[in-house]
Amino acid sequence: MSRSYRQFCGVAKALDLVGERWTLLLVRDLILGPRRYTDLLHGLPGLTTNLLAKRLRELTRHGLIRRTTLPPPASVLVYELTEEGRRLEPVVLALGAFGAEYMTEPSPEDLMNARWSAVSLRRRFRGSPQQGIVQLEIGEQLFQARFGDEIEVRDGTPWAPDVRLMGDLPTWGALLTGRERLRDLVKRGRLRREGPAQISSAFARSVRIRP
Repeated sequence: MSRSYRQFCGVAKALDLVGERWTLLLVRDLILGPRRYTDLLHGLPGLTTNLLAKRLRELTRHGLIRRTTLPPPASVLVYELTEEGRRLEPVVLALGAFGAEYMTEPSPEDLMNARWSAVSLRRRFRGSPQQGIVQLEIGEQLFQARFGDEIEVRDGTPWAPDVRLMGDLPTWGALLTGRERLRDLVKRGRLRREGPAQISSAFARSVRIRP
């Protein structure tokens, strides 16, 4: 590590490893699955390519992420969290829950990203007696949430979905913040739904969205 607090304290040691600017945001963007270098760079406007390369080297050196190659037909080099790196997920989600209390309306300068909203589903989840798989098509980005006693959110389409919800990012933002109800957005055509309403409503309740 280039800098250290040099304190014999767990908090200080953790910050020695992941306290540099952009580091925990990189971890956040890897929670849902592997990402290419260019995906990480484009997903974090303001982060320069030199600094991204430096942060990735640091995280790799500490054993928190690794480089790997996706199997064919993709066959591309990606970065993913190691098992040790996944131990940071509750930390990132807890920070998200803390920060959400200070979020109101986004300012004109605030960036929005469907991926960040999808990550938030992990911390919002409160369990559900209903099981199901919901595919979220937010603009051009695809995510899937498999829920029941627990929830798993992943990039792409790893599972066969029971329900598909399709809409743009502003619509999804209105849903997550509680400004709109799911059924009202579907009724007005802002959100398209394919599949049983029972499953989509159970999913909405499980992540504290108004059905």
